[in-house]
Amino acid sequence: KTIMFRTLFLSFVIAFSTLGISAPSLASELKTVKLQVDNMTCSMCPYTVKKTLRKVDGVAKVSAKYEGSGEGWAEVTFDPGKTDVESLIKATTNAGYPAHL
Repeated sequence: KTIMFRTLFLSFVIAFSTLGISAPSLASELKTVKLQVDNMTCSMCPYTVKKTLRKVDGVAKVSAKYEGSGEGWAEVTFDPGKTDVESLIKATTNAGYPAHL
C-alpha cells in the first residue's frame, strides 16, 4: 500500500508540475495594514471594531487597541483577492469608527 500511495502521490506531483499548477502559498497572498481608527472612547470600542472587521469577507486576522483621546488602531490581515483597504475603512466607518491609513 505504501508503494502504491507513493506512486500515486508522485504521479500527481508530476502532473501538476507539468501543467504549471502549484499549490498557493497563503502567507504570501495575505496583506496586513494598520488603520488609524477615530471615535474610540472606551475599552469596548476595539472589540466592536474587531467584530466589524471580522465580518468582512477575506479578513484573516484583526487586532485593535484603544489609545485614548478618541483614537485607536486596528491591524488587519486580509486576502487582497477578496477585499481591499477601502472596504475595511468603509466597514469601520459604517460602524461609527472612521478609519484611515
